[in-house]
Amino acid sequence: MTNFYTHYVYLAFLALLPGLLIVYFVYRRDIFPEPPKYVFITLVLGFSTQLPLDFLIPIVELVGKEMHKTIEAEDFYSTFIRAAFLEESLKYVIVIYYCLRLKNFGEPMDAIVYGVAASLGFAIMENWAYVMSEFAQNGYESAKDVAFLRINSAVLIHSILGIMMGFFLMDSIFEKQHKKLNLFLALFFPVCLHGFYNYIIVSKNISDAWIYLLIIFFLIRVFFIFKKQKKLQLENTGKHIKTIPPHSDIIFSLSFSLILLAIIYKLLN
Repeated sequence: MTNFYTHYVYLAFLALLPGLLIVYFVYRRDIFPEPPKYVFITLVLGFSTQLPLDFLIPIVELVGKEMHKTIEAEDFYSTFIRAAFLEESLKYVIVIYYCLRLKNFGEPMDAIVYGVAASLGFAIMENWAYVMSEFAQNGYESAKDVAFLRINSAVLIHSILGIMMGFFLMDSIFEKQHKKLNLFLALFFPVCLHGFYNYIIVSKNISDAWIYLLIIFFLIRVFFIFKKQKKLQLENTGKHIKTIPPHSDIIFSLSFSLILLAIIYKLLN
């Protein structure tokens, strides 16, 4: 019994701590940090996306059940639509309808901080579910392997997804040009990146090594994003003008993303 509790605590540590450390790391990159309570609330909201997902996933699975004619179409549906679109849309809604409307959300870097908090809130929830389910079914050693595998892949990719969502969103909110395009890309780019990551995992024709190449490439991109934002924060301490996107543009971004994915799915079928 003692070993059980020791193993449980260690696995909980592996499931929760990496995501929390990355949120803290990104938070500390902000020279003018947000109030911690709002970042924590965003993290909790990301964690709680499991509730709407539990409702939406069976509906999506039911709709797509009789539609697949090819293996490629089935894999695309499960990775890009069932997983990536649903998950990234919920994160997007959290950042747009909660974080963006906070009074303290007043500069571009804030979009990245909140994007990461929402994304890793979900990743922490997903980690917990996978690791503890594996522990219950196959024991401690197998669950530990799953935890380390997810630390090196899933947690990192969700971090990148949150950063890229925030990157496009900050241009939509604080820049004068291409607001609608960047609002759309704040959702569609993470959906495509997330879907491609999932597709590599399920596809028998693509090596898993591509996952790590993908992560390394975007970690390099993330490094330059942080470097540029730090420079901009040091150079410009003035007040930024924040534009909250209208509901019609948000609905368009969600709808058009789904339409584009449906067209690709149809072509694969």
